[in-house]
Amino acid sequence: MTSLFRPSRAAHPIRRGAASLVVVMVLFFIITLVAAYMSRNLLFEQRTSTNQFRSTLAFETAEAGVEWALARLNDARMNDDCTPLTSAASVTTEVTFRERYLDINSTTGVISPVAGGRIAGCIFDGVNWVCDCPATGNPNPAVTYTGNGPFAAFWVRFLDVTPVAAGVTGIVRMQVNACTRADANCLDFATRAPESGDGMATVWALIALRSALPTLPAAALSVSGTSFTSDPAATPTISNSDPISGGITVHSAAPVPAGLNLVSVPGSPPELSTRPSDATLYLGDLSITPATPANLGTNRMFNAVFGTWPATYFAQPARSEIDCSGGCTHANINDAARLRPGQPIWVKGSAGLLDIGGNIGSTTDPVLILAEGDVEFSGGTPTVVGAIYTREAAAWTLEGAGTIQGAAMAERDFSFAAGSPSITYDRDVLLNLRHRTGSFVKVPGGWRDFQP
Repeated sequence: MTSLFRPSRAAHPIRRGAASLVVVMVLFFIITLVAAYMSRNLLFEQRTSTNQFRSTLAFETAEAGVEWALARLNDARMNDDCTPLTSAASVTTEVTFRERYLDINSTTGVISPVAGGRIAGCIFDGVNWVCDCPATGNPNPAVTYTGNGPFAAFWVRFLDVTPVAAGVTGIVRMQVNACTRADANCLDFATRAPESGDGMATVWALIALRSALPTLPAAALSVSGTSFTSDPAATPTISNSDPISGGITVHSAAPVPAGLNLVSVPGSPPELSTRPSDATLYLGDLSITPATPANLGTNRMFNAVFGTWPATYFAQPARSEIDCSGGCTHANINDAARLRPGQPIWVKGSAGLLDIGGNIGSTTDPVLILAEGDVEFSGGTPTVVGAIYTREAAAWTLEGAGTIQGAAMAERDFSFAAGSPSITYDRDVLLNLRHRTGSFVKVPGGWRDFQP
């Protein structure tokens, strides 16, 4: 029997899921909004990352341009594609990077960009840097690209230092523009901001010529050793007619021997042109613990002349090196000076002899020779235009009939042997060496990544 109070199922149909559907739709809508927002953030982050990558790439490219230009300034003669030559035999009409882009006054030391404001530049082709150092116009390296890029590029130019360091000599400004694409509109120095979305950076740097001969010798001949002799058969001539230097012919830690033909400033007695037995010129050894370069008196003499210790000096980027252990001649010196003008020439080998039988250097391109062994004239009457500094362990024995036009310095003892050698003080030659010979370096505090 059916109860009168049981509800009828037909009268009350089941209604389930409507609320769940509403909740699901609301959640789906919320998730859609979140996904859209996250996609927007992702796109923003991607664009930000891309911009950061381009900016960093451009900046690092500009920094690479500074280092590249600095290295080229201290390199040998080069081709138009900025490739340094490796032998003097390959030199025809090529010049060095510093000769292409800088004008260095040999008398005042003022460094200026060459007329016309030449520009050098390089492009990364996906594997290597390809460069161009044109005499006129913009750089246009011949590039074959590898890969999908980006292919960054930079241009380099030099400017007068007057706006930031008026009156300072031996310094020049370098500007490097870099772009993530080899586009003249982006690399041009008149550009203020790229319009193509490429990364762009500009770096400025002050660079200076660290002179290879920062201190001019005071005399035509300087002897730091305690022994200075002259063979009775020798007839050497030492002259200094330069009134600015005081006309000093010989500056020696030892007594000056008799028999020297001395020529000084007109009206000045020759016998008063020497500075003999100067104890301050001889620097004895020290016993500093731990050992330092200053322990050797010869090192301190070297430092007094060149402003740095020998190991540091001979490690400078702009220098020529000749192995003279088995002996060498003036031809080796001329080859080194021809390949790398404006750089000191290190003649290695304390047991070797530099035998000069021909002319070396000129008044416009003098040479600075630092010899570890002996130096002498072998025959004829050759002339060396420049300065010679010897580190001979025993004594520099100079013989023959040649001439040193500039100055001569003996780190230890000195002796005139047979013959009639001549040493003539030439201030113009020494100034040329001081202002045009040496390595270019960055000036501390001279780097900027904005328009100075």
